[in-house]
Amino acid sequence: MLIPSAIITNTWWAQAQKPIFPALFRIFSTSRPITSVSPKASYSVDVNCINFLPWLEEKAGTKICTALSIGKSSHGRALYASENIIAGDCLFKIPYSVQLAPDNLPQDITCLLGGEVGHVAKLALFILREQRLGQNSGWEPYISLLPQPEDLHSTVFWSNDELKMIQPSALYKETLRQKTQIEEDFFSVKLAFDQFPDGFQVVTLQEFTYAYGLVTSRAWGSSRGVSMIPFADFLNHDCSSEAYVLSDEGKQHSEVIADRNYASGDQVMIRYGKFSNATLLLDFGFSVSYNHYDQVQVDLNICQNDVLYAQKLELLDRYQTPSGSSG
Repeated sequence: MLIPSAIITNTWWAQAQKPIFPALFRIFSTSRPITSVSPKASYSVDVNCINFLPWLEEKAGTKICTALSIGKSSHGRALYASENIIAGDCLFKIPYSVQLAPDNLPQDITCLLGGEVGHVAKLALFILREQRLGQNSGWEPYISLLPQPEDLHSTVFWSNDELKMIQPSALYKETLRQKTQIEEDFFSVKLAFDQFPDGFQVVTLQEFTYAYGLVTSRAWGSSRGVSMIPFADFLNHDCSSEAYVLSDEGKQHSEVIADRNYASGDQVMIRYGKFSNATLLLDFGFSVSYNHYDQVQVDLNICQNDVLYAQKLELLDRYQTPSGSSG
């Protein structure tokens, strides 16, 4: 998950889901089930979400979408065409006013946090706060639809025994690195927990990790740091798609333009980014078959006393390969 956006023009951001810690490697085999998302998976209407889009449109004060509906596939919630869609059609427009970002966190909480607490941690705290409020939260219809802890399958949530299965891979190191970052962010806010409103004193590392995982797997980079975009985050990933989330800073909304034709009932998908299966597994908990962007990390050790040392470094530099040296 997380996704720094690339600036397209002075007013447009192209947002593709990107993890905080890039993992550019192919994973090694593991006996843990790994879901491969298919755009052709069968689905049924999600009755729990029938009122979600009307609520979101009422909160936004504008029409958001007419061509998509929320359904259930074998891989969970997804968006499906409720009518025929032509390539180039705008699928939806979601105002910034109904997107969740770190600045949604009340100022009396934000002012207690030190400068080390980043956007992801702040948004994770906001999610936890709204969960604590339950029915009293103005975001409850959205918060209640977020995945439960048991539904998050990124490697950060794997047990130690499960992680041992991928220990020979670079993915293992990246997973430990991300877990360490989460712990550091948690302890950065822990000192302020006693001053938070009632309910925050009991936040645990496990709860914080869960909320952190929600943000890193569902948020997009934005001018507000990171943003969770209700409805848009029901879109699943297709590595062959050319569609992605665009945000118009002038009009203050995010949108997706269809990259192909869809018949009514087809699952509509976007590309989170040009990610390897290791990256997808690290941040989203799934992999895809025939991934065009799968990569492998190869470690090359070049001794300084190698007679071809300079030539080898020059070749690495020429092909933009990170280089190092060993004695």
